[in-house]
Order: sequence, then structure tokens, then C-alpha cells
Amino acid sequence: MKCNMDDLVREDMNKEQELPTSIRSAFDQSYKQIRQQSKKKVKKSWLNPVSAAVAALALSSAVLLTNDTALAKLQAFLGINDPGLETAVEHGDLQSMAQTQQSENISVTIDNLFADAYRLASQLTIESEHIKKDSLNELSFEYRIFDVSGKEIDAFVSDTKEIAGPGIYDGLDFKLTNIQNGSATLEFIAEATTTSGPSLEGAQMVVETVHFLNKDGDITSVDGKWAFDLTSANVVTQVYTAQNKVHGLTLVQAVVTNGSMQVSYKIDGLSEDNSHPIFKTAIVNKNGESFHAKVADVTRLENEQQTVISLVFPYSVWNEEQSLSLKVEGYEELKLIVKK
Repeated sequence: MKCNMDDLVREDMNKEQELPTSIRSAFDQSYKQIRQQSKKKVKKSWLNPVSAAVAALALSSAVLLTNDTALAKLQAFLGINDPGLETAVEHGDLQSMAQTQQSENISVTIDNLFADAYRLASQLTIESEHIKKDSLNELSFEYRIFDVSGKEIDAFVSDTKEIAGPGIYDGLDFKLTNIQNGSATLEFIAEATTTSGPSLEGAQMVVETVHFLNKDGDITSVDGKWAFDLTSANVVTQVYTAQNKVHGLTLVQAVVTNGSMQVSYKIDGLSEDNSHPIFKTAIVNKNGESFHAKVADVTRLENEQQTVISLVFPYSVWNEEQSLSLKVEGYEELKLIVKK
């Protein structure tokens, strides 16, 4: 499922196009919202009630950082705690790379990569005359990802553009840091709530539009082509199963990977947009620590009179826990154990 820019439904973002101040609010919000695909499938996004939304790290094969260096870079990058990513980085799952591409007088460099089965994120440096320290308010870009055969597998583009791939990631967030005259750091994280991401070995990410939003509300969009070769780190997964039965709630899937855990479960009834307490759904370890998701997919199965909730939690396979708990407000605790 794509996370597309709502404000661009009616207008092409042509090279060097300037848009009026009146659309600033819609543009600002569009990168943090998930659009509905149909009346039966709803995507929700929110900031973690315990720890704020996270970003993680970008693309290519270069060299794995040492644990100390990687963790320091991760903490500097995120500026917040993410237990799943921190544990993954400690185990060498962060890749550092330096690929730079230039197009339309804009230089884009992908600096770091973190990718597991359910989260993909990157840190990029963008150099452009459109970046002014005192005036830049937001920075974002549109991209497509192609597999080793050249087939499109994911895209984050405006609604005016065709999408050929099935779509994998959603809940995409941008974070702008280190703004200088002529350059800035842009970080993003995307999560796959309903399906696992494929191997990125031999894949390519192509940035095709960069958007600059100034504090006065003017948007400058530049079309170009910045293509980056991707690689895939060693992705490890562990499946959990339900140990007990909970009335009205059925586990569909629970899979933990390098730095994230995907959980899907069914509840009886057709939950409306805001009637299910997914804000208070948590994974709990043996020490009583709770881990909260940032994004949820809510799918109504009208023929079965059920609703499927799918979430991604900041939890790592390297914790090697044999048992966990899924706590959903209004339901008994569901015990999860490692599948043998």
C-alpha cells in the first residue's frame, strides 16, 4: 500500500513549480498520513505514546560499522530511543555507504542503511541552492524501488503518477535535520505492516522528485533521476505462536526480525476507524517492558464479520525471548511462544 501525497492529486509537480501558500497545510500533513485504498481497508498512523516516531538508516553494500561506532551514529541520527533498532545495530545490522548522484543541479547522497523484514529507512544528504538555513521548513522526495530484475516493487509518488508495483511499505515519515545553506540531512523510515519486504540484494532505489517547502509556504519541486544501488543485509526471522486462547481475539501472525516485530490479529466485529484501542496495543517482555507500534493497518472482513489489525513493533529478534505477551485493551492477555 502506498503513502501518497494527498495534496498532489490534482496538480502535477512540474520542475521548478511554485505552489501557493494555501496548500502548505495539506502538503505538510500528507507525508504523515496513510491514504485509504478502499472503504473496507483503512490505514492508521500515529506517534508512539511512549516514544516518538523513529527513523532508521539507508542504502548500499559498503562496510558494516563497528558496534560502538554504529550505535553512536544511530543515537545521533535518531535522537530518541528505539529498542528494536538499537539492539539490531549492536549486532552489526547497520550498513554504512556513500553513494552520491547528481541531477538537475541537486546532489543526493545516501549515507546509511537499516533494513529488515518489516522496516526500511535511510539517511540522506541533499545539496541544493534551494536549501537556505533560515527559510527551509520541510524537505521530502518521491522514489521507486526496483528489484534485481528491474521490476517495480514499491513506490512513494504523487497521485498524478502511475504505480506499477504491488507496494510494500507504508507509514512513511520524513525527518529534516542539520540544515545549512546549500545542504541538509533528510531521514525517513517506512514500515511494512501487512507483508514482509523482499531482499534488496541487487535492487535499486530511484529518487525522481525532490520537494522543498519554505517557511513562507512556497513549494519548489524538482524532477530528476538519482539512482542508487541497494544491497540486503542478513535478515533473520523468528515466528511466534499463541499459547492460549482469548475470547474474541485470534492471532494471525507474529514474526520478529532484526529490529522489528510484525503482529496481526483478528477481533470479532467490524471495527470503525476510531473504535478499536490500537493505541494501547503492546508487546510485553518477561521483564514487563512494553513496546508500542507507530503504524497500524485495519482491514474489515465484512463476509466474516471480523477486523484484522496489523502492526509493527520496535522489538528485535536478538533479544532471544522464548515468550512474549500481546496485550490489547479490552481483551485478556495473549501469550506468545517461539514456534519450534
